[in-house]
Amino acid sequence: MRDPTLDLKVIHLVRDPRAVASSRIKSRHGLIRESLQVVRSRDPRIHRMPFLDAGHKLGGKKEGGGGSDYHALGAMEVICSSMAKTLQTALHPPDWLQGNYMAVRYEDLVVEPIKTLRQVYGFVNLAVSPDMEKFALNMTSGPGYSSKPFVVSARNATQALSAWRTALSYQQIKQVEEYCHQPMALLGYERVGSPEEVKDLSRTLLRKPQL
Repeated sequence: MRDPTLDLKVIHLVRDPRAVASSRIKSRHGLIRESLQVVRSRDPRIHRMPFLDAGHKLGGKKEGGGGSDYHALGAMEVICSSMAKTLQTALHPPDWLQGNYMAVRYEDLVVEPIKTLRQVYGFVNLAVSPDMEKFALNMTSGPGYSSKPFVVSARNATQALSAWRTALSYQQIKQVEEYCHQPMALLGYERVGSPEEVKDLSRTLLRKPQL
């Protein structure tokens, strides 16, 4: 970033942590080892945030997930702690980062693909080609939402954004919010207040981000 011969810019793609948690749980078998590694990488000197329901492993046998769901949610504490530090640096950037950092929300990309794509390309002083705009529209206006992990395909943006609201239990959602409230606040992801609020898909949980 400090090298005068380089014009390096950082584009930080972010997503609602609750959707990230849902994706990790859906991909539980492919990510179980990675989730364990993330949890074990946590600094032991830092007090570990307890589960909201201390007597029950969230996503346990009752919900079909077993320990893999438990570790997937546990990994979110480490992931969100790291993200919070990154976002704080971006919010109060040192000289070498000023004007060279851009946060892009996945939700903005799928809801307003052309507008967001043009902002990203403008940030790096490039023009968006018609083919790229067509590709972005196709990828966010596809026929459905893939049930398979790691599959990149055209999908319905509305379904993709709201999938976590039906896939996660209310207890799982509140656990992720407990772990991730700091980056969520900076990025404009509203917390939910009740199970009914989660299921009301007509209510957006997005507001203007601080970055």
